[in-house]
Amino acid sequence: MAKRRILLIDHRPEHMRQPVIRLQLEGYVVDEASDGRAGLEKLRGGRYDLLLLDAELPGADDGWETLRQIRSRDDLKDLKVIVFMAAQGETGKLVLLPVDAELRRPFPIGELLAKVRQVLGEK
Repeated sequence: MAKRRILLIDHRPEHMRQPVIRLQLEGYVVDEASDGRAGLEKLRGGRYDLLLLDAELPGADDGWETLRQIRSRDDLKDLKVIVFMAAQGETGKLVLLPVDAELRRPFPIGELLAKVRQVLGEK
């Protein structure tokens, strides 16, 4: 079976270093982007099974705008997405821009791995 590819878009890579290493140890190929624009460029250049997206990206292309752009593209509308939100993050946008799962920060690595497996349909 081919390795599953994951794209992580997060402006704080230092917060995600351990989860990325753990995902890699679990056999996933993980690429990273530090903002929405770079993430969209990576999505244009490769095929991913899952997107891990920080909803609180700074700037005009925040996580929600990045997700809106992804959902508007025919080639990406079915991309599986797990969004990371603050503990008190805005949930109303989840109705307008549906995702496959959400994780509230801070979250344990085990919870991230379980959500990734669930969204990808793995056991």
